[in-house]
Amino acid sequence: MGPHLLIGIAAGATSALLVAGVASGSVLAVPLFYLAPLPLMIAGLAFSHVSAAIGVVAACLGLSLIYGVTFMLAYFMGIGMPAWALAYCVLLARSDPAARDGLAWFAIGNVMMVGAALATLSVMVALFSLAGSYEVYRDAIVMAFNAFVKAQGASPLGPVPASGDPAAMGTMVAAILPPTAASLMLATQLGCLYLAGRAAKLSGRLARPWPDLAATRLPASTPVVLAVLVAGAMLPGLLGLCAAAAGATLIVAYAAAGFAVLHFLTRGRAGRPFILTAAWVLTLAIGWPALVIALLGVLDAMFDLRRRFGTGGGPPAANDH
Repeated sequence: MGPHLLIGIAAGATSALLVAGVASGSVLAVPLFYLAPLPLMIAGLAFSHVSAAIGVVAACLGLSLIYGVTFMLAYFMGIGMPAWALAYCVLLARSDPAARDGLAWFAIGNVMMVGAALATLSVMVALFSLAGSYEVYRDAIVMAFNAFVKAQGASPLGPVPASGDPAAMGTMVAAILPPTAASLMLATQLGCLYLAGRAAKLSGRLARPWPDLAATRLPASTPVVLAVLVAGAMLPGLLGLCAAAAGATLIVAYAAAGFAVLHFLTRGRAGRPFILTAAWVLTLAIGWPALVIALLGVLDAMFDLRRRFGTGGGPPAANDH
């Protein structure tokens, strides 16, 4: 228990410092903030989920003492608890004599679904904590947006041009904020999970064999769930916003699956380095190509593009079912 305690406290302190750096107002602190789940995930994957849980508790205690309970709860729901849960799910396995090494590991596609559910839950908790109705929520966002516009106008750097009515812009921000927050949260968690897995593998402490990520598939029911959530996003009020947030996380998951499809289909092809580099650079640089990649993931779920057009090259699929 001693090593787990020390490792967990160190991971929690590092994660808390990465989050607390945002309070300094430094531009450099913003990208570091998105790495806050990474120490907890490394502790969970390379050592034990117990270490990660201790890290979450340590970070929450420190942040609550410095910034208060509200800040601590936001950290727990948005960073700490998802980081622990995803690391825990990655190392879940069941006995299967037909699988490699006699173990069938929790599928990476299912891990992404857990991440999507946790990101949606975090946004829902934030929404209903902020307001009991859509009107109260919208008014709070509009007021905050108007204050931001006025602050920018009084800035020594000069006003930031804004087209249209600030109130209308605030209403638009209120509509897009929940799905944007949920999708960004899931993308951050998945990115940190990949980096943590690589770090654990390089250290030789990753318990599960490295999966063939290009073979990653989402559960078969995901397209139906996405269709239901898109329809639910048309509902008025906070329920519609929650459905939109959940749908946005599934689009992120399909974007990840779409990249898996792209990596799989380009195996053994001459233009593979150029295609993959262009896809990743464009997505990271301007964002919207992720929607095209997500569509590729949806099409693969419907028509099994990897079976139809794959070259059959590359490593075998990992024993995660």
